Amino acid sequence: MDVFSIELAGVPMEIRSRYNYCRWFCRDYLTDRPPVFSVYAEDDRIAELKEFSPELRDEFLERDAIYSAIASRLSALNRVTLHGACISYRGRGYLFAAASGTGKSTHIGLWKQYVGEGVDIVNGDKPIFHVQEGDGQTKITAYDTPWCGKEGWNRKHSAQMGAICFISRSEDGKNHIRPVEPEEAVSLLLRHMFHPYEPEATGRMLELLDKIIETLPLYDLRCDMSEDAVRCSFEALTGERYVSRGIQTTRSEIQKLWRMS
Repeated sequence: MDVFSIELAGVPMEIRSRYNYCRWFCRDYLTDRPPVFSVYAEDDRIAELKEFSPELRDEFLERDAIYSAIASRLSALNRVTLHGACISYRGRGYLFAAASGTGKSTHIGLWKQYVGEGVDIVNGDKPIFHVQEGDGQTKITAYDTPWCGKEGWNRKHSAQMGAICFISRSEDGKNHIRPVEPEEAVSLLLRHMFHPYEPEATGRMLELLDKIIETLPLYDLRCDMSEDAVRCSFEALTGERYVSRGIQTTRSEIQKLWRMS
């Protein structure tokens, strides 16, 4: 058993893993701070993940099971994990959520390509959101994690959230964006929330989702993979007028831009 501590979203935690791979995977988040809680990968959770992804090696299944355990424990500390790609623009965070394969990673890559200056990555797949209340206000901050998707897009970086955008493919070849009504928001967010086994953790996560819905503007974006899709989401989310930079950048060059910025 390998035992080590990491810090995510300002919370130090102990990880107990069977494989050394998990320590390597979390190497940029290791900490000496006393842990607030300890997690490990439960056998039933690993079995469930293996049934869903039989091609994954055991150390990868353990890594993902540990993240599920982390997400469950963090709910008691006012933190919730959502599946989506999160960027920041001039210090404000924007989460793009979509079904796998829909194009959320492509869309944030297009933001980097066409907006460029001021755009930075927070996390490409599984950011953590801290819901803080005080003085009659609610602030939601997005934090990076090493669980960041196949592109490996993450940075030790946080941003106060500005909006959440749900992406789906346009059916008419045009780009459209509209505000999401509160009655729609719950079901949309539930599709992208980590669902813990413990009823108490589930209840607390639902409370946090309610706070997110009350605090942040949410949008429904129907788009293609073009610069106009960036214009459409950029103007709605930031409130700024989009100005084309006219840059043609390959996917590998975008990957380098994330690392350099």
